[in-house]
Amino acid sequence: MNERRTTDDVSDSDAPRERDGDARNVAGIPPVGARLNDHERAVIAALRDIAFGEVEVVVHNAKIVQITRSQKFRFADR
Repeated sequence: MNERRTTDDVSDSDAPRERDGDARNVAGIPPVGARLNDHERAVIAALRDIAFGEVEVVVHNAKIVQITRSQKFRFADR
């Protein structure tokens, strides 16, 4: 049988869930105005402290577990 879901069929379990007390969207991303935790601040600090290079962030179970920064030094030709 072909069943169609209506808005009446949507339960609370289909709604975005809250985690750590803050509202999240369907993708589980906190709102833009959400406060940053220490790990998120560390990522921003790594980005601000690098002129050329890469910042790699490793995430496991929605938590930042590692930040790797590779910095390049460029020298002007003489």
